[in-house]
Amino acid sequence: MNMKEILKNLVEIPSVSSSKENCKKSVNFIKDIAEKNGLKTKVFEKENVYSLMIGKDITKSPKIILNGHLDVVPASKDMFKAKIEGNRMYGRGTSDMKGGDVAMLVALIELVKEKINPDVLLILTTDEEPGGFNGVKNIVDLGFKSDIVFIPDGGDDAEVCTDEKGVLHILLKADGRSAHGSRPWMGENAVLKLIDIFQILEKDFEKGWGKATKDDNWKPTLNLGMLTGGEAANQVPNTAEMKIDIRFPSPVTLDLIKDMVKRSMKGQKGISLEILSTGNPLHTDVNNPFVRSWKELFKRDIKFVKESGASDARFFAEKDIPVILTKPKGSEPHVDNEWVDLNSLEEFKNMLKEWIKVNS
Repeated sequence: MNMKEILKNLVEIPSVSSSKENCKKSVNFIKDIAEKNGLKTKVFEKENVYSLMIGKDITKSPKIILNGHLDVVPASKDMFKAKIEGNRMYGRGTSDMKGGDVAMLVALIELVKEKINPDVLLILTTDEEPGGFNGVKNIVDLGFKSDIVFIPDGGDDAEVCTDEKGVLHILLKADGRSAHGSRPWMGENAVLKLIDIFQILEKDFEKGWGKATKDDNWKPTLNLGMLTGGEAANQVPNTAEMKIDIRFPSPVTLDLIKDMVKRSMKGQKGISLEILSTGNPLHTDVNNPFVRSWKELFKRDIKFVKESGASDARFFAEKDIPVILTKPKGSEPHVDNEWVDLNSLEEFKNMLKEWIKVNS
């Protein structure tokens, strides 16, 4: 199978993160191709999350780690029928990030067929979308490391993402006291207690860094993503829950953000805090020799960018392993009519081969 055929078949496996069966099918599909082409494989499993390692040899400390995820976000059935129009392939996962996965796989296969023995390990996981904790985090915790990690899950075409924001997802729960809606002074409104906390955080963030805008957004941000409580308009709610998404760039630290959250709760009774997800910011030095060699090999000018989202790159960054984030030309992730440019994908694969030859 050529790269286009592999990608088409992979897209048509609906490996939504929650479907462990289909995620395993995607792992086995890639595993079979790798083994038929002379590569060694190893599958890791943690809490029903499958991760696949591919290489000429499977070692814990290769010079280069190539990393991608096979899981995707939900979509209509039509999105799992890959279609080609002109130079584009449409389908869920084409851009995020099965296109990049296949390019890395084929690059590795072709290098081995050319009798090159690259010191490279390809790691493909199946839980990036919900956080990556049983995939890449588990693998990093097991001691896998490298001089550089290459992930086609950020940047676009002639861009390299050098910075991603850190992330903190929290769940706040409040206990209050029920009363009739006509006599609110007799109760204690749990929903309002949580709103007070969020408003305190908003003021502290704006005081510390200012308000993020479209043109000035490289600063910490807050998003109140979920607020629930109460059962009727004429009843004071006695319980409530609130989920907040916090993003923050380097040099702001996770500990600083946690302290701000705790201070916002000070003086409030009946409030509990649960941390749902964390991740430190990513920063890659543009003068890193691996980054420089990618830039020198590229046929067009490369733009260095910062992105507000988070990826599995954060788990490598936490171990001080530098990461290159760049991908073939394609659509935004998670959109209807997701696509990847097939010409760009071929160029990307060839570029990756040359970069590996220079650096491994």
